[in-house]
Amino acid sequence: MPTNLMTDRSLLDRLSAAAQRGVSVAERRQQRVSFVYGNMPKGSDMSRHEVEKALDRLDSQDGRS
Repeated sequence: MPTNLMTDRSLLDRLSAAAQRGVSVAERRQQRVSFVYGNMPKGSDMSRHEVEKALDRLDSQDGRS
């Protein structure tokens, strides 16, 4: 069934600008922490802060920081 959906031009402009800007190191870090924390097993008692610390340890072992 055909529809006549239209996207707001200002939304498309903002999406385009965001895509061209890229992702900062801080944003990438936040996404990484969120991904790991969100994929923890149900019932895990590991806090978001503990995930951040674990990623810091891994990064220091890999020479990233």
